[in-house]
Order: sequence, then structure tokens, then C-alpha cells
Amino acid sequence: MTWHLITTNNLPFHMQIRQLRHALKNIDIVHIRDKEASLQRLKQQIDQLCKIGLRREQIILNEHAEAAAAWELGGVHLPSHSPLTAKEIKKEAPHLQVGASVHNLGEAKARAEEGADYLYYGHVYPSASKPDVPPRGVEALQSVVQAVSVPVLAIGGITRDRLGGIAHTGASGIALISGFWEAEKPEEEASHFNRFGQFSYETI
Repeated sequence: MTWHLITTNNLPFHMQIRQLRHALKNIDIVHIRDKEASLQRLKQQIDQLCKIGLRREQIILNEHAEAAAAWELGGVHLPSHSPLTAKEIKKEAPHLQVGASVHNLGEAKARAEEGADYLYYGHVYPSASKPDVPPRGVEALQSVVQAVSVPVLAIGGITRDRLGGIAHTGASGIALISGFWEAEKPEEEASHFNRFGQFSYETI
């Protein structure tokens, strides 16, 4: 596990597809997160991703567990407020990877105990999407990494110059939004982020 790219509502999806087409070889997982989209629209987005070469097992859908299972995707991701648990989902769809967003140590331990396969923890650095909430920092990230046995991905304000700090925490990877979509050369950024596993190995 190295990095997840999360879709954005700040860029039309056809433009996201255009950027992804050139960066696809350096992307592990695409996480579709569009909370206002209908299931029909989400299905269209998935179809577009598959047309440019992404495999279904590389796609994670935010929150909609039944749809993710029906469409044979790689996984579903639960927001921190979701009442669903990984154990409940896996009873119906054992093939799905189930991830969850957490914002503190207690939430992380609870989601891990519920059977989550991985966690997003953040926001680690200042984030434009949450300007009024202080970042939690790398020390808090490291505390979560050390407290749970499942992979933890850092999220929030991730840029290439911050990869070293994240790697030293022992985090298993990173999850990105603006770090990719707002980059001048997304393809180049994807190449750097795709080195996180190697970078982590070299720097810890």
C-alpha cells in the first residue's frame, strides 16, 4: 500500500479523467468521493475510469458499500460519521476491502477492532478543505500508527516535500486530493508520490 488518489469536486470529472489518463501508470488506487452524486452518476464515473485502463479492483467507492460490492470494486471507504462497520460489510461482501477515516486515537482503535483493513488519519498538515481546524501533526499520526495493527495512510496537506516526515512515522502510505489535482504537472507528481514505499524504506 502506497498511495490513494481521491477524486475532487473542484474539477469537472471529464477533466479529472484527462489528468488521470497520463498519470495512471503511477497510481495505485483511485477513491471516488462525490457525496452529492447519484448512484447512476457514480457508476458513470467508474465506467469512465475503467475505459482509460483502471482496473475495478483499483477503485474504492466512498460510503456506498452495497454499490461497491455490486459493481465488483476493490473496496469501500467509510467516513468517520458512518454507522456501518467493516464486520457488517464483510458479512455481505467478504471480497471488499473496507477502509475508514479517523481523526483521533480512540476512533482509530475502534475502527481497527471493527475489522477495518486500513485507516486514513488526518488532517496531518494544514488543509485548504479544513481551514478552521488545526492540523493534527506527524506526532499524532505516529501515535496512531503505533497503536493499531492495520495500515494507516496520512491525509491532509500532503505534498512531496512532506513525504519524509510522514515516512518517519511508519505510516503505510498517503491519501491525496489537492496535492495531485492542483499540481502544475500531475503526471510528474504522481511519479513522486508513487515512490512513497521506496522512500519510506530508505528513510526510516
